[in-house]
Amino acid sequence: MKTTKTSTSTFVKAMTISSITLLASISSISHAELLTEQQLQQEANQKIAQFSQALKGQLQAAIKQGGLPAGVSVCKSVAPSIAAENSKDGWTIERTSLRVRNSDNVPDAWELTQLNQFEQTKAAGTQAADTPMIASQYQVNGDTTEFRYMKAIPTQELCLGCHGSNITPELSTLINQAYPDDKAINFEVGDIRGAFSLHKVINSTEQLKTITGKP
Repeated sequence: MKTTKTSTSTFVKAMTISSITLLASISSISHAELLTEQQLQQEANQKIAQFSQALKGQLQAAIKQGGLPAGVSVCKSVAPSIAAENSKDGWTIERTSLRVRNSDNVPDAWELTQLNQFEQTKAAGTQAADTPMIASQYQVNGDTTEFRYMKAIPTQELCLGCHGSNITPELSTLINQAYPDDKAINFEVGDIRGAFSLHKVINSTEQLKTITGKP
């Protein structure tokens, strides 16, 4: 009987230790996933900052030299090049909106959902104006995982010359010639102009690291 009790006690202790180990492993995995997503968000924000700084610099220089018509030219020809330059290290950076100027930037289903959520959050006033609105998600397709990230673009004073409600007739004509399906007008400072939309395809090895937290 003593042997049986000892064996049972040892078995129970082993089960208890295994359970604790399993819970600790699950906790570690969750922590690893969180860290990994944070790192991806940091990378995405770095891409956005680089793109924004480059485009803003080009716009300001063009407008200073040739006025708002030159700014329209920069947005049409230079912005895609800047986006391409920053679409590296597995990342693709784009812009989209509920009211696009360039029809090539119409949002897909996931982007549309996030843009509407941004608008609902802004209308509800539940988020501080100086806090960026972001959204992120892992999307799995077969053996490939894609990390998607969006960050809302608030309308600034610089944007109003071409996206506001007091666009000159001459400039309006130029914009309509460049963008026949333009819907990106009548914005005010603080409105959500649109969003940066980034995605990065994660291969099987990186996907395994995301799930297990192991190299």
